[in-house]
Amino acid sequence: MSPAPSGGGQPGLDGPANEASRRQALRERCAEYRSRLAGRDPYTLARCAALGLRAPHDGEAGAEILLYGDCWGEAYTITWPRLEIAHAAGRPVELRTEALWLHYLDRADGHPLTGRWVNLSEIGGLFYQQAFQGYSGDELAWAWGAEVDALRGLCRAQGGWEVAGLGDMAFEWRALPRVPVCLCYRSPSEPAAAWATVLFDAASDHYVAADVAAIVGKQLTDRLMPPASGGVLL
Repeated sequence: MSPAPSGGGQPGLDGPANEASRRQALRERCAEYRSRLAGRDPYTLARCAALGLRAPHDGEAGAEILLYGDCWGEAYTITWPRLEIAHAAGRPVELRTEALWLHYLDRADGHPLTGRWVNLSEIGGLFYQQAFQGYSGDELAWAWGAEVDALRGLCRAQGGWEVAGLGDMAFEWRALPRVPVCLCYRSPSEPAAAWATVLFDAASDHYVAADVAAIVGKQLTDRLMPPASGGVLL
Protein backbone atom coordinates (compact mmCIF):
# COMPACT_ATOMS: atom_id res chain seq x y z
CA MET A 1 0.00 0.00 0.00
CA SER A 2 1.61 3.24 -1.12
CA PRO A 3 0.17 6.73 -0.69
CA ALA A 4 -1.11 8.43 -3.81
CA PRO A 5 0.62 11.74 -4.60
CA SER A 6 -1.41 14.92 -4.54
CA GLY A 7 -2.21 16.89 -7.62
CA GLY A 8 -3.48 15.85 -11.00
CA GLY A 9 -3.04 12.40 -12.39
CA GLN A 10 -0.44 11.57 -15.00
CA PRO A 11 -1.40 9.98 -18.32
CA GLY A 12 -0.41 6.33 -18.29
CA LEU A 13 0.08 6.16 -14.54
CA ASP A 14 -3.59 6.68 -13.70
CA GLY A 15 -5.04 4.78 -16.63
CA PRO A 16 -7.41 1.80 -16.39
CA ALA A 17 -4.63 -0.78 -16.84
CA ASN A 18 -2.57 0.62 -13.99
CA GLU A 19 -5.62 0.95 -11.75
CA ALA A 20 -6.50 -2.69 -12.42
CA SER A 21 -2.93 -3.67 -11.60
CA ARG A 22 -3.03 -1.73 -8.32
CA ARG A 23 -6.31 -3.33 -7.35
CA GLN A 24 -4.97 -6.79 -8.11
CA ALA A 25 -1.89 -6.07 -5.98
CA LEU A 26 -4.18 -5.00 -3.11
CA ARG A 27 -6.24 -8.18 -3.44
CA GLU A 28 -3.07 -10.26 -3.29
CA ARG A 29 -1.88 -8.32 -0.24
CA CYS A 30 -5.24 -8.92 1.47
CA ALA A 31 -4.91 -12.64 0.77
CA GLU A 32 -1.45 -12.61 2.37
CA TYR A 33 -2.78 -10.86 5.45
CA ARG A 34 -5.64 -13.34 5.79
CA SER A 35 -3.23 -16.26 5.44
CA ARG A 36 -1.04 -14.95 8.26
CA LEU A 37 -3.94 -13.95 10.48
CA ALA A 38 -5.56 -17.38 10.17
CA GLY A 39 -3.03 -18.73 12.66
CA ARG A 40 -3.75 -16.08 15.28
CA ASP A 41 -6.00 -16.45 18.31
CA PRO A 42 -8.99 -14.10 17.80
CA TYR A 43 -9.17 -13.19 21.48
CA THR A 44 -5.51 -12.17 21.54
CA LEU A 45 -5.92 -10.33 18.25
CA ALA A 46 -8.92 -8.39 19.55
CA ARG A 47 -6.99 -7.38 22.66
CA CYS A 48 -3.89 -6.29 20.70
CA ALA A 49 -5.93 -4.30 18.18
CA ALA A 50 -8.34 -2.83 20.80
CA LEU A 51 -11.38 -4.38 19.13
CA GLY A 52 -14.62 -5.55 20.62
CA LEU A 53 -15.44 -9.25 20.32
CA ARG A 54 -18.76 -11.09 20.29
CA ALA A 55 -18.49 -14.85 20.68
CA PRO A 56 -21.32 -17.15 19.54
CA HIS A 57 -23.83 -18.13 22.20
CA ASP A 58 -23.91 -21.73 23.35
CA GLY A 59 -25.83 -23.80 20.86
CA GLU A 60 -25.62 -21.10 18.15
CA ALA A 61 -24.74 -23.50 15.34
CA GLY A 62 -22.50 -22.19 12.58
CA ALA A 63 -22.14 -18.74 14.14
CA GLU A 64 -18.83 -16.95 13.78
CA ILE A 65 -16.88 -14.83 16.19
CA LEU A 66 -17.45 -11.17 15.39
CA LEU A 67 -14.80 -8.49 15.94
CA TYR A 68 -15.80 -4.86 15.75
CA GLY A 69 -14.20 -1.43 15.85
CA ASP A 70 -14.21 2.04 14.30
CA CYS A 71 -12.28 3.54 11.41
CA TRP A 72 -12.57 7.34 11.17
CA GLY A 73 -15.54 7.18 13.53
CA GLU A 74 -17.49 4.69 11.43
CA ALA A 75 -18.28 1.24 12.85
CA TYR A 76 -17.05 -1.90 11.08
CA THR A 77 -17.40 -5.61 11.73
CA ILE A 78 -14.89 -8.38 11.02
CA THR A 79 -15.93 -12.02 10.93
CA TRP A 80 -13.66 -14.74 12.27
CA PRO A 81 -12.18 -16.92 10.85
CA ARG A 82 -13.17 -15.69 7.36
CA LEU A 83 -11.92 -12.16 8.10
CA GLU A 84 -14.60 -10.56 5.99
CA ILE A 85 -14.94 -6.85 6.74
CA ALA A 86 -18.15 -4.88 6.39
CA HIS A 87 -19.72 -1.65 7.51
CA ALA A 88 -21.76 -2.21 10.66
CA ALA A 89 -24.89 -1.81 8.56
CA GLY A 90 -23.78 -4.80 6.47
CA ARG A 91 -22.48 -3.02 3.38
CA PRO A 92 -19.21 -4.45 2.00
CA VAL A 93 -16.15 -2.23 2.24
CA GLU A 94 -14.09 -0.68 -0.52
CA LEU A 95 -10.91 -2.62 -1.30
CA ARG A 96 -8.57 0.03 0.12
CA THR A 97 -10.47 0.07 3.42
CA GLU A 98 -10.33 -3.73 3.55
CA ALA A 99 -6.57 -3.65 3.01
CA LEU A 100 -6.14 -0.98 5.68
CA TRP A 101 -8.05 -3.02 8.26
CA LEU A 102 -6.21 -6.25 7.46
CA HIS A 103 -2.84 -4.50 7.58
CA TYR A 104 -3.74 -3.07 11.00
CA LEU A 105 -4.87 -6.45 12.32
CA ASP A 106 -1.74 -8.15 10.97
CA ARG A 107 0.60 -5.62 12.57
CA ALA A 108 -1.14 -4.84 15.88
CA ASP A 109 0.94 -6.12 18.79
CA GLY A 110 -0.82 -4.47 21.74
CA HIS A 111 2.01 -2.02 22.47
CA PRO A 112 0.72 0.89 24.59
CA LEU A 113 0.35 4.27 22.94
CA THR A 114 2.73 6.92 24.25
CA GLY A 115 0.68 10.11 24.05
CA ARG A 116 3.70 11.74 22.34
CA TRP A 117 3.14 13.24 18.91
CA VAL A 118 5.85 12.76 16.26
CA ASN A 119 6.13 13.27 12.53
CA LEU A 120 6.20 10.48 9.98
CA SER A 121 9.99 10.27 9.89
CA GLU A 122 10.08 9.17 13.55
CA ILE A 123 7.91 6.13 12.93
CA GLY A 124 10.03 4.78 10.09
CA GLY A 125 8.95 7.21 7.37
CA LEU A 126 12.09 9.27 6.80
CA PHE A 127 11.99 8.37 3.10
CA TYR A 128 8.36 9.60 2.82
CA GLN A 129 8.48 12.63 5.12
CA GLN A 130 9.24 15.41 2.63
CA ALA A 131 6.65 14.28 0.10
CA PHE A 132 4.13 13.55 2.86
CA GLN A 133 4.49 17.05 4.30
CA GLY A 134 3.90 18.46 0.83
CA TYR A 135 0.59 16.68 0.22
CA SER A 136 -0.69 16.88 3.82
CA GLY A 137 0.30 19.79 6.06
CA ASP A 138 1.50 22.11 3.29
CA GLU A 139 -1.65 21.49 1.26
CA LEU A 140 -3.89 22.29 4.23
CA ALA A 141 -1.94 25.42 5.16
CA TRP A 142 -2.16 26.66 1.57
CA ALA A 143 -5.90 25.90 1.39
CA TRP A 144 -6.92 27.49 4.70
CA GLY A 145 -4.38 30.27 5.35
CA ALA A 146 -5.75 32.56 8.06
CA GLU A 147 -9.22 30.92 8.11
CA VAL A 148 -8.49 29.07 11.34
CA ASP A 149 -12.00 29.32 12.77
CA ALA A 150 -13.49 27.81 9.61
CA LEU A 151 -10.95 24.97 9.72
CA ARG A 152 -11.72 24.43 13.40
CA GLY A 153 -15.39 24.06 12.54
CA LEU A 154 -14.65 21.48 9.85
CA CYS A 155 -12.36 19.55 12.21
CA ARG A 156 -15.22 19.29 14.70
CA ALA A 157 -17.67 18.33 11.96
CA GLN A 158 -15.28 15.56 10.93
CA GLY A 159 -15.33 14.09 14.44
CA GLY A 160 -12.08 15.50 15.79
CA TRP A 161 -11.55 16.73 19.31
CA GLU A 162 -9.39 19.72 20.14
CA VAL A 163 -5.96 19.24 21.71
CA ALA A 164 -4.36 21.97 23.82
CA GLY A 165 -0.78 23.14 23.64
CA LEU A 166 0.07 22.43 19.98
CA GLY A 167 0.35 25.44 17.69
CA ASP A 168 -2.59 27.84 17.37
CA MET A 169 -4.97 24.93 16.86
CA ALA A 170 -4.72 21.15 17.01
CA PHE A 171 -7.24 18.34 16.63
CA GLU A 172 -7.00 14.61 17.16
CA TRP A 173 -8.80 11.68 15.50
CA ARG A 174 -8.65 7.91 15.74
CA ALA A 175 -8.15 6.62 12.22
CA LEU A 176 -8.20 3.10 13.69
CA PRO A 177 -8.61 2.02 17.32
CA ARG A 178 -4.90 2.39 18.08
CA VAL A 179 -3.88 4.81 15.32
CA PRO A 180 -4.39 8.35 16.63
CA VAL A 181 -3.68 11.16 14.16
CA CYS A 182 -3.25 14.85 14.94
CA LEU A 183 -3.42 18.00 12.83
CA CYS A 184 -1.32 20.84 14.24
CA TYR A 185 -1.95 24.28 12.68
CA ARG A 186 -0.23 27.64 13.02
CA SER A 187 -1.86 30.85 11.76
CA PRO A 188 0.04 33.12 9.38
CA SER A 189 1.99 35.92 11.03
CA GLU A 190 4.11 38.30 8.98
CA PRO A 191 6.47 37.35 7.52
CA ALA A 192 5.62 33.67 8.14
CA ALA A 193 2.88 31.97 6.16
CA ALA A 194 0.37 29.56 7.66
CA TRP A 195 1.86 26.21 8.58
CA ALA A 196 0.38 22.79 9.34
CA THR A 197 1.58 19.28 9.92
CA VAL A 198 0.02 15.86 10.47
CA LEU A 199 1.42 13.95 13.44
CA PHE A 200 1.21 10.40 14.78
CA ASP A 201 1.63 8.75 18.16
CA ALA A 202 5.23 7.64 18.67
CA ALA A 203 4.05 4.01 18.97
CA SER A 204 2.08 4.06 15.70
CA ASP A 205 4.62 1.81 13.98
CA HIS A 206 3.38 -1.03 16.19
CA TYR A 207 0.05 -0.76 14.32
CA VAL A 208 0.77 0.55 10.80
CA ALA A 209 3.86 0.69 8.62
CA ALA A 210 5.16 4.11 7.64
CA ASP A 211 3.77 4.01 4.09
CA VAL A 212 0.34 3.10 5.46
CA ALA A 213 0.58 5.86 8.07
CA ALA A 214 1.16 8.22 5.14
CA ILE A 215 -2.03 6.93 3.50
CA VAL A 216 -3.91 7.58 6.75
CA GLY A 217 -2.50 11.12 6.87
CA LYS A 218 -3.60 11.74 3.27
CA GLN A 219 -7.09 10.50 4.15
CA LEU A 220 -7.22 13.07 6.93
CA THR A 221 -5.99 15.80 4.57
CA ASP A 222 -8.71 14.98 2.04
CA ARG A 223 -11.34 15.15 4.78
CA LEU A 224 -10.16 18.60 5.81
CA MET A 225 -9.84 20.31 2.45
CA PRO A 226 -12.34 23.15 1.85
CA PRO A 227 -15.37 21.78 -0.02
CA ALA A 228 -14.76 24.10 -2.98
CA SER A 229 -11.29 22.58 -3.44
CA GLY A 230 -12.70 19.11 -4.01
CA GLY A 231 -12.04 17.62 -0.59
CA VAL A 232 -13.28 14.05 -0.34
CA LEU A 233 -15.04 12.56 2.66
CA LEU A 234 -13.56 9.05 2.82
